[in-house]
Amino acid sequence: MNIQDSPTGPGTGQRRSTLDSAIKPRPSPAPVTEHEFALAVHQALRDYQRTDLLRSSPLLGTRLLQDALARSPGTPPTQMLREVLRSHSEALGQNPKTDRFQQVLQHTYLMPMRSQQAVADALHLSWSTYRRCLAGAVRMLSAALWETETALQAASGDQSVSRHPLGFWLVTASLVLLAIAVSGSVYWQIHRRRRESLVQNPGPVTLAVLPFMDLDPQSGSRYLSDGITDELITRLGRNPHLRVVAHTSSFSLRNKPLDVRDVGRILGVTHIVEGSLQKAGNILRIHVALVSAVSGYELWSGELDMPQHDIFKTEDSIAESILGHLHVPLEPANSGVAASPRAVNPEARDAYLVGLEYLNNRTDDDINQSIVYFHRAIQADPDYAEPWAGLATAYAILRDYQEDVPPDTHYDDALNAANKAIALDPSLPTVHAVLGLLYEEHWQWHAAELEFKRALQLDPSDATAHQWLGMYYWFTGDMRAALTQLRTARSLDPLSLIINADLGRALCYAGHTKTALTQLRATLVLSPQFALTHAFMVEDYLATDQNQLALEEARATARLAGSPSGSLIIAQLGVTYALTGQAGKAKQALNKLLKRSSRMYISGVALSWLYWNLGDKNRAFMQLRRAVNDHDHLMMTVFGPAGKAERADPRFAQIRTLMNLPVHTASN
Repeated sequence: MNIQDSPTGPGTGQRRSTLDSAIKPRPSPAPVTEHEFALAVHQALRDYQRTDLLRSSPLLGTRLLQDALARSPGTPPTQMLREVLRSHSEALGQNPKTDRFQQVLQHTYLMPMRSQQAVADALHLSWSTYRRCLAGAVRMLSAALWETETALQAASGDQSVSRHPLGFWLVTASLVLLAIAVSGSVYWQIHRRRRESLVQNPGPVTLAVLPFMDLDPQSGSRYLSDGITDELITRLGRNPHLRVVAHTSSFSLRNKPLDVRDVGRILGVTHIVEGSLQKAGNILRIHVALVSAVSGYELWSGELDMPQHDIFKTEDSIAESILGHLHVPLEPANSGVAASPRAVNPEARDAYLVGLEYLNNRTDDDINQSIVYFHRAIQADPDYAEPWAGLATAYAILRDYQEDVPPDTHYDDALNAANKAIALDPSLPTVHAVLGLLYEEHWQWHAAELEFKRALQLDPSDATAHQWLGMYYWFTGDMRAALTQLRTARSLDPLSLIINADLGRALCYAGHTKTALTQLRATLVLSPQFALTHAFMVEDYLATDQNQLALEEARATARLAGSPSGSLIIAQLGVTYALTGQAGKAKQALNKLLKRSSRMYISGVALSWLYWNLGDKNRAFMQLRRAVNDHDHLMMTVFGPAGKAERADPRFAQIRTLMNLPVHTASN
């Protein structure tokens, strides 16, 4: 395994990983004519993402590069070549007349999209117009660089270069002057200030790992590139000095035509990790880069070729190098960099990564498919902890996607898988979060709290663990703590629909109904079709006695949820009918659920809500007791505005006792 072109940077001391072994370039002879220079620039743009090819670039022998390297000692030549190409390309963007050329260069070479046609589409250009812009952009960039090169040669008294008698590709005087200015002292002052500000920035280090590009999309190996991305998110997230954005938000930006600075603004981070993977037989070629989301500059990059069975060591090395170049201390217990990972059966590893890809899709069918692949991984390597953890997660969340089966259907499967994973590797944060959820759903509050906090001790960036801990506080009556956890979860997973919707719901339950409505409307901006957001808006409208608006949202929820709708959605619609004086339609909703209960599970919470609003309080409490005995997680609805009247009834004390909750709390 050999990673190249990896500067240590200031502040890293003597720490170097296998990613930091630089190899001296062997460039071709420097170009001596303007035509040769232009050809070299065009080739360097094509090779921009390939460190190994840039090492032979003739531009490395130019006065331009030598002068740049003298001003920034310690920077690898290929990295400096990228910096020079990037800075001169950005100079085009400072002139409104040539801004389009800068965009074409950016998305074709510097931060390439999946194809040139995709660049044309993103910039709203016809194919022929795009091709003309690309050719013009390369000519302008080459001319600007050549003018800088000849100016430096003239200043040094070197007459070895040969200019084309008529000049090669004329450019406007303003562009030449702009390029010279940027490439001279102004450029280096900007470069120096940029590096100093990144090192001395006192703010929190926030990071997003974007999905690694699979450079062989026809090979069916995307699960490998996605798996590397997920592992880096987990490894880096375990460092307490970082805040790492969750999988959901990072992967939602896959293939989006966004500049890294736009990504930084959307995800609320200061740094981006991006990369690519190419598979040739059993050999993986991985390129990884750390980029400032503030300036758009690449801070570090590395590239390696390695056997697929060495993937664990590779992920550890990448994580360690990223931490080093962020000047973040390594924490032995939480850094995610294992000292000596165990060997894993390659077949098991592949099956696990495919299972993880299905699990992250979060649909009923995909979760069931993930279970199949996790079992395959376990069969291939029974002592591999990660598939057991994946299996525990799949079984634990499956109940949220199968409303027509009893809540405890997969409880034993989830618990057994979680315990097996813990026995194999007690440091896996996901398993502790799953155990916390399972304990909470069985009203074992103290054990649940310990597991959630252990998960967050191991991985402070686990958005789902923060979300689930928020739910725990929600149940136990500490809404202030619940809001804190859900806000943290949203900051770690800002594009997650369920986390954004849950935050709006928690605000409503805490009595902040106006703020809740604002948050829920913001969630609708992310996805107007997300039915749960509308369902939570119903609760908010009911809390403020806006029953007609609640009815309209309940109808919208039912439309979006499709047919057959879940029991709680039907109950919610029935309750809004009852509260708007349409008792007949409310009874129809109740009868629909009672008829359905003869062939499938119906939540006692849904029936209780309807019975209560139709005046049958005895049956309402009978159904609540059934829900508690079933370990129905929909009981959280009872602790919001919808259950306020029931909580005021003396019989609710028995419900709290059955749930192992104190009888007298702030939530009463």
